Amino acid sequence: MESFSYEATTRDGSMVTGMIEADNRRLAVDMLQERGYYPLKVDKAAEQKSFISGLFESLQARVGEKDIMGFTYQLGVLLDAGFPLDRSLSILSDLTDKKSVKELISGVLSQVRGGKSFSESLSKYPAVFPVFYVNMVRSGEAGGFLEETISRMAVYLENIHALKEDVRSAMIYPIILAVFGGAAVILLLTFVVPKFSMIFTDMGETLPLATLMLLALSNGLIKYWWLLLLLLGAGSFGLSRYLKSDPGRHFWDRLKFRLPLFGKLYKEAAVARFSRTVGTLLGSGVPILNALKIVQGTLGSDRMSGIIASVREEVRKGRSISGPLKNNDIFPPIAVHMVTVGEETGRLDEMLLKVADRFDLEVRTTVKRMLSLLEPALILLMAVVVGFIVIAMLMAIFSINELPF
Repeated sequence: MESFSYEATTRDGSMVTGMIEADNRRLAVDMLQERGYYPLKVDKAAEQKSFISGLFESLQARVGEKDIMGFTYQLGVLLDAGFPLDRSLSILSDLTDKKSVKELISGVLSQVRGGKSFSESLSKYPAVFPVFYVNMVRSGEAGGFLEETISRMAVYLENIHALKEDVRSAMIYPIILAVFGGAAVILLLTFVVPKFSMIFTDMGETLPLATLMLLALSNGLIKYWWLLLLLLGAGSFGLSRYLKSDPGRHFWDRLKFRLPLFGKLYKEAAVARFSRTVGTLLGSGVPILNALKIVQGTLGSDRMSGIIASVREEVRKGRSISGPLKNNDIFPPIAVHMVTVGEETGRLDEMLLKVADRFDLEVRTTVKRMLSLLEPALILLMAVVVGFIVIAMLMAIFSINELPF
């Protein structure tokens, strides 16, 4: 049994907090619902944030992805429980401890109470609520199923966030390996090798070539480390500026889908994001032309935007969307086939979500395969570099006996 802390609301809108014991979080939620509560937060007691981390988070002014995900989930719970929108927003405003989120919800609530629609109120914060979020809410309001739309959006955000977290978690070990390996090499070149260089100072040209190269590298790093940092900083800044420019963005957009290993990953991620976004929009009642227009500007790829523009033009003419998807090398045949089946059966939104689930799994699998290659490659690279340093030093030591005295 594990202990969970919870924050929930009752049917009359009262807030309740406490602790509950259950085998897992899902059972804890079920137990609270059996008591007539509507759980908003259920966390393991051991996972509660410390005072320092809580203080740091409260000082952050930016409304992050996790904040919007939590807001959407909690709002969906309250609306599904039958609370009016303004009452739900008021509860969430009182519930949050983060100042920026509280101000955001209070601002939305103020506009809703002022007579504006929920979607119109959200559109006042484009940096927080993207276009497809606002349009989904607008469709839910028009169709009279706002609570279902919010629940769909919560699932969408949770899936996107879970995928990002999987990728980030998978990258932790290679990053740590690269950082500590690089630090070890720099330590050898700046502290260990110079100690040996003092011994070899009077040997001149009789030193082996590998040792001379190593000593030159060590001396250059010690004397001109500032120049190296300056060049790296200037190069990074220049590359960043170039990639943000129109020519650089177009160049990178064309290149990334052609890279030997990463190209497949970019394609799978693009297919998954397109399918999940369009499927979620269609499932929330957004017309297909509007859904394609919305997703066209949210994928961050000119090439994908061009493909979606051709799909939208075909749909506008009354044709299927699967036709244009076949005429490119990004959407694989299995994805096109599943879309075709969805169109023929009238369940396009469901089939697109299945495509998204499939390619989310493909992305995770591809990342794991790439990391399975990256980790030994990094270890081998570090072994080669350190081995070169050791061998260069040993060659110089062994050559001492051959020198004339």
